[in-house]
Amino acid sequence: MDKKKINLIPLFILVGLAIVIYFVFLSDNEIFNLDRAPEVRRLNGFPAVAYTDKELEKQRRIITSEEELAEFLNYVDESGYLIVREDIDFNKEILLGVSSSTEEMEGNKIKIRKLYEDRNNNTLLVSVREIEPGETCEVILNKNVAVDLVAINMTGMKIEFERLKQVEECE
Repeated sequence: MDKKKINLIPLFILVGLAIVIYFVFLSDNEIFNLDRAPEVRRLNGFPAVAYTDKELEKQRRIITSEEELAEFLNYVDESGYLIVREDIDFNKEILLGVSSSTEEMEGNKIKIRKLYEDRNNNTLLVSVREIEPGETCEVILNKNVAVDLVAINMTGMKIEFERLKQVEECE
């Protein structure tokens, strides 16, 4: 009797290759994603300016629920003009909300500029840029608050805010 020996090594190589291709190219798993920096998603309609008669303090908030979002938006804009038009899944994302204090004249802006990750201290530094109109700008007196909201994917890091103030001259 002559038995043929079947070599299974090429079969195992093909199956292994198929599994690797699936996980690398077709799967949404983050198995091979070693750099897990939070992704920033700008929300439609922000940054924005809300007009107010009240004297408000600047806000830096980490928003983890619909209730906290409503509280933040009601604080900076009682008129209801500012709304989030997108669905937020608070199981996967958190919002970072910032606002300026009440400004007497128009032209002030605020924007969450960049996130810096410090893995050694397990912190995420949120860089907030506040822009004021310069002396060459036309002054329009109208009390307002500048507001910005962004979504980031859920993180277990401690979140801190830094402010960068900038004066922008008009032409």
